[in-house]
Amino acid sequence: MAFAILVTQHEKGKLIAPVLQEIGIRVVENSSWDTDQLGTFAGEVERRLTPHECALEKAKQAIKLTGLGIGLGSEGSFGGGPLPGVINWNEEILCFYQPEHERVIYARASGAFPGKSFVLEQISDLEHVEELSNQGLHWIVKINDEILKGLNLAMLTEALTIADQHGLLTWPIKVEPDLRAMYCPPRQQMIKKAAEDLARRLQALCPECSEPNFVVKHQEKGLPCELCSLPTQLPSHEVLHCEACEHTEKLGVAATSADSQHCQWCNP
Repeated sequence: MAFAILVTQHEKGKLIAPVLQEIGIRVVENSSWDTDQLGTFAGEVERRLTPHECALEKAKQAIKLTGLGIGLGSEGSFGGGPLPGVINWNEEILCFYQPEHERVIYARASGAFPGKSFVLEQISDLEHVEELSNQGLHWIVKINDEILKGLNLAMLTEALTIADQHGLLTWPIKVEPDLRAMYCPPRQQMIKKAAEDLARRLQALCPECSEPNFVVKHQEKGLPCELCSLPTQLPSHEVLHCEACEHTEKLGVAATSADSQHCQWCNP
């Protein structure tokens, strides 16, 4: 069985390991390298790298620490998505790094994120936080110059109550979800999905050179309209591509035509 080292301080190993175990890779978690130096969600350390760059750097550090042949790096980000500013969006990147074969594979998963920040005018406003707290989310709050993290609802209530009694609060107070993986169940589910995507990519072998990650890399638009047969912006083909040998295969999508509502001529 192959071994892969995952550098994390946020308990991601238990989310990723069971998935990769099924395809013969044993994930070993290592917390000796401070991943927070690449940036924190709370903002104490500015993020200077892209999520892909961060994930790769973590995977490289995993190999430097242990000398083993496979490193894993996980990095999450929030924002963007199909409706920026309307729907909160979480994307998780999982990087598989194997320098012996010059192999870098990025897996991903993304979706809507239910967490949000709250501005509290008084202690009783904590009732607005209760629903998300019941889903397992924990919280971050700044009191004076101190940032308190990993607070469940009871801990948050106690911290604000004591601080208010001692005159340490200036209302309103902003309460934000703690986005670190061990305190954020919705993110945990997305990390598991990224691990499933990585397992899929590792098992998708190129028919020419047997390199993994022979999966759909992009789509070609042009599915014909069902009424006028002119091309629409919907995909007509999916393109599988191997970065190692450049072999490419093009597969038609399941649909043979597009609904006329997607046609710029029939529905301008």
